[in-house]
Amino acid sequence: MRFRLLVLIAYCTFQVALVCSAVEGATPAQLVKEYRDGLVFVEGKTGQGSGFIVDYKGQKFLFTNAHVMAGVRAPQFKLLDRSVLRVGGAVAAVAHDIVALGVLDGGRAIPCVESLEKEVSIGDPVVVLGNAEGAGVVNLLQGSLIGVGPNLVEVDAPFVPGNSGSPIIHVRSGKVIGIATYMTIRRSAGSEERVRRFGYRLDSVQQWQPVDWGRFYSEADRMGKMEKTTAEFETLLQDFSKNGKPTRSYETPAIRGALEGFATSAREASSKADAQQVTERLLASLRSASGRDVREAKAAVGYDFFKRQLETEAREREEITKIFDQALKRQRP
Repeated sequence: MRFRLLVLIAYCTFQVALVCSAVEGATPAQLVKEYRDGLVFVEGKTGQGSGFIVDYKGQKFLFTNAHVMAGVRAPQFKLLDRSVLRVGGAVAAVAHDIVALGVLDGGRAIPCVESLEKEVSIGDPVVVLGNAEGAGVVNLLQGSLIGVGPNLVEVDAPFVPGNSGSPIIHVRSGKVIGIATYMTIRRSAGSEERVRRFGYRLDSVQQWQPVDWGRFYSEADRMGKMEKTTAEFETLLQDFSKNGKPTRSYETPAIRGALEGFATSAREASSKADAQQVTERLLASLRSASGRDVREAKAAVGYDFFKRQLETEAREREEITKIFDQALKRQRP
């Protein structure tokens, strides 16, 4: 009995070694073939994105970006053969743009690095297996690891926004090191573009938050409205700067209401002093509105991903508020 058990253990060990050796040192094309059953299309009524199945600390999870899930309502998760992946409960990573969903049935997990610093070096080849622009076609995007931060990796594999949620795979080991997340574009005075591409590390997550989808989507909607409001305030300020007055319509209720009240009062103003008071009330109303929804959101937003979005919006609104403060000072005698 003992001999048979030893033979079984040896056989299993041999099989694992064969699988590992088949992946380690594989070409990017071989990795696509090996991991095709681990690549996932995220599809819903309001958008699409990418995801992948990963062996994360001994368990099988579907990983994608939090911003992908925020933009896709009633999502389905499908493999390359269009079979539907069954998933369970979800958690969102703190300080990362990552959501992980437990896999109940389907697909094959891709191995994941346990310690990026120990297993990977800057300059190593990587490949991003992406769903380009949500077209339902896997693209093989090759490049190198060019930077490592506490929570991020930077690569030069040319992924695009539609690749969000795709795995960044270390070619030599055949393991996932991160999740393709975002790119930045900066233009110099000579009109040259500098594009940088970043993904969140999987091995640096220290804390997870359980996801209640009703609350998650409610917070996503709140942040979407806030971003739209910020954009409209910026457009309004440009309008004032260029034309000296608002010349277009605005969808944000607080902005629209302030402008409608201003238009009515301006028509009724009978003197220069009255007109000055009307303008001052408009600026004061817009200044108050520029921070109102931020204050309300701070008490309502609970997921770390949206809290970090809120911090960005709050900084932009502070700058907008300062501009209204300056305008009010110039307006008052």
